[in-house]
Amino acid sequence: MAVALSPERAAPAPSKLSRGLEIFLWLLPFHIAVMALLFGYVGVPGQIMRVIAAWKEVLVLALAAGAVGRALVSRGPRVAVCGLDIAVAGLLFYAVWFVVGAGAAYGQGEVPLAARLYGLRDAALFLLLYFVGRATPSVVQSDRILRTLVVVGAVTSVIAILERLLVSPATLVVLGAARYFREFLGVTLATTSNEYGLPDNYWTIIGDQLVRRVGSTYLSSQGFALPFLVILPAATLWVTGARRHLHVLAWGVYALLWIALLLTVSRMTIVACLFQTLLIAGLRRRWSLPMNLGTAVLAGLAIATVLFPGAVIFAWNTLTWQTASSATHLEDWRQGLLNIAEYPLGAGLGTADQVAMRFGLSPLAYDNQYLTYAVQLGIPGLGLMLAVLAGGVVAGVRAWRSAVEPLSHYGVLVAVTGLGIVWNALTAGVFNSMFLSYVFFWLVGAVVTGAKKG
Repeated sequence: MAVALSPERAAPAPSKLSRGLEIFLWLLPFHIAVMALLFGYVGVPGQIMRVIAAWKEVLVLALAAGAVGRALVSRGPRVAVCGLDIAVAGLLFYAVWFVVGAGAAYGQGEVPLAARLYGLRDAALFLLLYFVGRATPSVVQSDRILRTLVVVGAVTSVIAILERLLVSPATLVVLGAARYFREFLGVTLATTSNEYGLPDNYWTIIGDQLVRRVGSTYLSSQGFALPFLVILPAATLWVTGARRHLHVLAWGVYALLWIALLLTVSRMTIVACLFQTLLIAGLRRRWSLPMNLGTAVLAGLAIATVLFPGAVIFAWNTLTWQTASSATHLEDWRQGLLNIAEYPLGAGLGTADQVAMRFGLSPLAYDNQYLTYAVQLGIPGLGLMLAVLAGGVVAGVRAWRSAVEPLSHYGVLVAVTGLGIVWNALTAGVFNSMFLSYVFFWLVGAVVTGAKKG
């Protein structure tokens, strides 16, 4: 599967820091499955599990310390401070301020320290990887990471399809998935609508039928779908640049990825990925890709209509926001906006989304990344987050316009992934996906440095 996206060229040797990105690429997709097996099936005590589960945060901090150390001894690349650096650092320090002092300063209700720390992890810790990316432009000077994204996506997609064919919900319970979500993560409220104690979003109703969605190694359909915001653009770049003798293999893998994503029935992510694909096809002038994709979509709809007679009505209700999930999102948005009006300077980290649920608090915002930031960090925090996302997209466009390969490919990847995040954030806490947030912000930092060097 070692397909070159550009003519052969000598790639620089990756730095030791850049190896951390590959560790994340290979370990994060399997983290939850391993944790569930250890806690729910093997019976490893919770305190020990929390130490084991912290490997990813420890690695983030170690990589950030390594990047700072290299800069202090002048061993890293020479970089000049840019506007995006300031925005990322501003959001990071603002979030830290909400942990150590904002509650007292703004007279907010007391939130447990553990909840604030988990909120900091979900809202800002991954931003450190932007600066690690700034110190490791070598990751965007070869196609290695692009290929790895495709391979990881293919592996987890095969597991997802096998799961749908061979693994029953009862088997997932036996393997410890239900206990992991209910007792270790503490998100019991999100598991009450099914008899298995699994995340409720494992199922959706199409017509009059209850349809199970795949979760692969992420043990959650949404958790599995969100990484496709970076995996599918990488695969689209790969398939449109595949060498002729690997053309069939490339399209086979590409079809596999789309099948797995469709089986998640995560509609906002699917639409985002369609938009990303069309955008890349337009940028690369590969007009056959939209035609092939359109044919596949029509064929898929025909098959779905035969298997699920209510599929057409389901699709129409989705487009017109008449499904039960659409009503839930609208109510979440209404409550979130009301809470923003009540806490314009923020109610504090740990008061929204799954973290609040985990600590027995009523979430002030849910399943919307914008409202989550606005409720927790106030209007200033939301503004900083929007500035970071906009800066990431702009950085990607600049790298693409450099016309230096493979940097330009990573520029496209960063830009379209950022746009996908902007769209999908309307109905999901996209940064809850560590795979997506870790990879995206690392690559953003790397393309910023790479483009300035180029």
